[in-house]
Amino acid sequence: MKLTVIDVGQGQCTFMELYDDTSPTPKLINTLLFDCGSNKKSDVTEANLDYIAQIASSKKTPGFDAIFFSHSDTDHTNLTKDLLDKIQDKIKPKKLAIGEVWFAGAHSLYTKKVKAGGGWKSFNILDHIEEKGYCATNEIYALDSNYSGYDVKSDSFTAYLWRTSDKALVVRPIVANALSAEPDWDENNEDVTGHTAEEKNRISLICGLFYKGSSYVICGDATNATMAAVADKFSKPNSTIFDNNKMSTLPHHGSRRTGLAVDHGKDASDEAIKVVKTFAKLLKSRYLTDSAYEKHRHPSLELMSLFPPVRKEPFLRDPRLKQKNSHRFTAYNDIDVKTNTLTLTKSAAYTFETLTNTFTTRYWDETITYSYNLGDKNAKSSEGVVKGEVINPFACWAFIIRANGETTIEGYADMNKADFTVGATTSEEQTVPTPLLAAPIPRPPAAPPPQFQRRLKQFR
Repeated sequence: MKLTVIDVGQGQCTFMELYDDTSPTPKLINTLLFDCGSNKKSDVTEANLDYIAQIASSKKTPGFDAIFFSHSDTDHTNLTKDLLDKIQDKIKPKKLAIGEVWFAGAHSLYTKKVKAGGGWKSFNILDHIEEKGYCATNEIYALDSNYSGYDVKSDSFTAYLWRTSDKALVVRPIVANALSAEPDWDENNEDVTGHTAEEKNRISLICGLFYKGSSYVICGDATNATMAAVADKFSKPNSTIFDNNKMSTLPHHGSRRTGLAVDHGKDASDEAIKVVKTFAKLLKSRYLTDSAYEKHRHPSLELMSLFPPVRKEPFLRDPRLKQKNSHRFTAYNDIDVKTNTLTLTKSAAYTFETLTNTFTTRYWDETITYSYNLGDKNAKSSEGVVKGEVINPFACWAFIIRANGETTIEGYADMNKADFTVGATTSEEQTVPTPLLAAPIPRPPAAPPPQFQRRLKQFR
């Protein structure tokens, strides 16, 4: 399996490829897409979309086995049509196929105003997929309010969203449409439309991809309220669900405002900080990734510092850097960070050379760089690059899990180029396959309860 956090600029996209490597030439079996949108493309966004299109079009049945929309915001959805068009153009006269689509939030929230013919028109990506015949109507699923596939009593999942025919790879719903920090998990069928930006982000689908005894958690734009709801749901002591969680995406691109429920310039409350720490402790993420560019003060250095990866020892390195076993990440400075010469200005983005196992898609902001590890109080001057090599401003991060359970991580300037990273010289990452969690695991209902479905239908 190859799970890649794709750089799309100010947005999010995660792409999964599953191969049968028992033959000399690995055969692509399945593809999954988790969000695909951007409010501001990076210089390599199109190249990365071309890579996804090339892989998806090479599948025996071109397209995706499933698409998961965490929520309706444009920076998670608006590149999807462009990507589908790229695939369709490659495979003409065939028609691409999407096995199923899962989405959080109300259907109406996916209707956006887009430019067309010198004016504006309404466009809904869910309707587009259905109208084009890419996915059958009864295979486009709305998730219920305050929904989770996790059962507290058994400390296991009792539902899944998608899985391979041999059940070796499973996508499970951790939470969707969380309407408050402490939802009544026994009462569903509530309104999930939302009006404020926080409400629209709060209902994000958080899903887990489970493979070879390991998990990978994709958080969408989960807010502090969402994180609190998950912490509440998984409050059973000694839960083993995320004991081998390799990677998590930082909620809402590492946003301080929604992640810590605080306005710019104000201090986060102790309660909000505790929620983030509890959520991070629950996930036990060995590595973290963050998808952000240069808008909205993402990602927050404060939030990243509250959400440290479990693995402390550096694993990935950029051999172009002089500091051993280091790579770079770019973050928005909103805490007091001191260097040997100055205090870094708050409310400004900085690139750091780091040994921390946190990887951002904004790799270098093309300005002066410092050396800093999350959790430290002080930054140092950068040790620089070897022979003055050019450092790529953007990065995609791929997690590759082989049949024997071995895991490697690779960084790409764009997905059509060779990776620019190598494993750290200090250690190797080796997963020990463990039994898959909880069986059997039925799916959620093929359609939401009638009352919920009627409410969604009125927006069509």
